[in-house]
Parts: sequence; structure tokens; C-alpha cells
Amino acid sequence: KHRTAHGYVIAGPDERGCCVIHEMWVDPDQRGSGEGRALVDYVRRWAHEQALRPLIVHCSPHNEGGRAFYEALGMRAVAIVYQDDLDDPAGHGSSGSR
Repeated sequence: KHRTAHGYVIAGPDERGCCVIHEMWVDPDQRGSGEGRALVDYVRRWAHEQALRPLIVHCSPHNEGGRAFYEALGMRAVAIVYQDDLDDPAGHGSSGSR
């Protein structure tokens, strides 16, 4: 975990040797100031020192600001994640279809 006056980032290795940003937050009044970039750069340096590759961030497809931020840092979307909310006790997901 790395904290600054206006934000924080929580990152660490996963079982595959990747570096994963689990959580990141920047004070809304500081967004666009370079604070978020500085937090990601801190993680990039740490991951490099630990020989962790690649750097992975999970971001909701509905989080347009987050997606634009990570893409502006040179990151790219590489996966589609499927989710089952497990609302149906019969195990058919929230839609009821198989």
C-alpha cells in the first residue's frame, strides 16, 4: 500500500507473478493533477524492482473515466470478464438460462 496526501494505491503480486492494482483512489479535487499517474508510476517502479510482469488493473466497463485514465497511461484492455451474481439457487445465474 502506498499513500500520498491526496490518494492511495493498493497493489501486490498474484500467484502468476503479475502485479495487480487492487484498489486506487484519488481525491476528486485532485483528479487531473497528475496524482493518479504518480501512484501508478510508483507501482510500476515497485513491480519492476520485484520482477513482476505484467501490471494488471481491473476496471468496470461502466467506469469511463477510469478506462480513459488507464488508456492514457498506455495500458490496453486485454480481457472480458464474465460474472454470475448467483441469485438463482438452482445455479442458472441471474438470467435463468444455461
